[in-house]
Amino acid sequence: MNEIIIVIVFIVWYILSLIISENIGKKKKPSTEWSFFLCMIFSPVIGGLITYLYPSKSRK
Repeated sequence: MNEIIIVIVFIVWYILSLIISENIGKKKKPSTEWSFFLCMIFSPVIGGLITYLYPSKSRK
């Protein structure tokens, strides 16, 4: 039973990290890959907050 809970938590963590990195990361400086990395290492909320605080990409 514990293994199932761990797998479910990991899947939810992964999906939230993907959603946050796609929605916030592609508009900010660290890009989608770094945003996903930050979300996976810390948490989707902390990684999203760190990514959100970065400046936006400048359009040329």
